[in-house]
This record gives sequence, structure tokens and C-alpha cells, in this order.
Amino acid sequence: MREELDRALDELRGMLVDMSERADGMLGKAVTALAEGDRVRAEETIYDDRAVDQRHVEVQHGILTTIALQAPVGRDLRLLTAFLHSSLHLERMADHAVSIARGAIRLREMPRDEGIVELLVEMAGHAREVGRTSLEALLKLDEDLARSVAVADDKVDRLEMRIFEALVGVAGDDKERLPWAAQMIGFGRSIERYADHGVDVAEQAVFAVTGVNVELLGNDFR
Repeated sequence: MREELDRALDELRGMLVDMSERADGMLGKAVTALAEGDRVRAEETIYDDRAVDQRHVEVQHGILTTIALQAPVGRDLRLLTAFLHSSLHLERMADHAVSIARGAIRLREMPRDEGIVELLVEMAGHAREVGRTSLEALLKLDEDLARSVAVADDKVDRLEMRIFEALVGVAGDDKERLPWAAQMIGFGRSIERYADHGVDVAEQAVFAVTGVNVELLGNDFR
């Protein structure tokens, strides 16, 4: 029984890694499509979401099957619960990448501010770091690493505010760029939400280790 449960857990870990890597790559590809006006990369991002959605279904099925057949208790049950919630957050992270990719297609011909685009690319890099670190914490059951994610998320939040302020200035100076600025504010929000879902995965890591539901807050919110 223990060997079968361990085998099932390993399979689920592999599927979560696949989901995380795909979501991470999708955000990187979507932001590159935005920065370079690359319609092909944007369309690839949208297409890639199908694989993440399918993996999400497979994870859910695998977890429910494992619970039904193996009747796990204690830490094993907490881990499966954390996997279940984390798969949903990973699926949502991919959805936010798709939102940016679709917007990148719409904005290809609009006048833009390269400095703000660079800030958005930087923000996405920090959000991807949050996502990768969160899953690592869950897989390693590393509570300290999980708690460090909230501080990393502060960088994302600060950049979102910086981008928002810059976009308000751009729209105020040039009304023709207002539609572009409005879309970019939405992209900043999508990246911020991507990182927030990453923090949610980190919170699941803490739950798997301790059995306590926590809300991880960075230094900016203490």
C-alpha cells in the first residue's frame, strides 16, 4: 500500500511540475510577444493553454482516485489536498498568460512607450520567479522557502504600482495612447494575479507541512 501511494504521489508531482513549467513558459512567451509584437508567439501561448487544462483534469482525477483507493491520512492527505488546490492555481496562472497573449495581438499596431513595456517584462520576470519558487517549496515541503515567496511578491506589487503611475502619465499627455495605456494596466493586473496564485501555491506548501492554513504577506503589507 505504501509503495502504491508513493508511486501515485510521484506521478502527481510530475504532473504539477509539467503544469508549472508550461504556465511559466506561457507567461514568458506572452510577454515576449507583447514586447516584440510577435503574433506567432502570442498564438502559441493561447494554444499551449490546452495542455495545461488537460493536465489540470488529470491531476484532479489522479488525486480523487488516490484518495479512494489508498485512503491516505495525516500528512499524505494534507499533501494531496495541497496538490488539488495548487493545480487549480497553476491552471489560473496559465489563463492569465493567455489574457496577455490575446492582448498582445490587439496592441501590435498601437503607439507605445518602450520604457513601460520594459518594466512590464521585468515585472513578469519576478512573477515567474514567484511561481517557480512556490512549486519548489511545495515539492520539497520546505516551509521556510514557501514563506520567502511573499517577500518576492512585493517586487511584483511595487512594479505594478510603478507601471500604473507611468501609464496614467502617458494617457494624460497623449489621449491617442489612452486605449494602449488601458490595456497595459490590464496586463499589469494579470501579471500581479499570476504572482498571487503563485503565493497561493506557497500557502499550500505551508499547509502540507504544518496542517495550518496561512495567508502569506510580504514586508510591504505588515
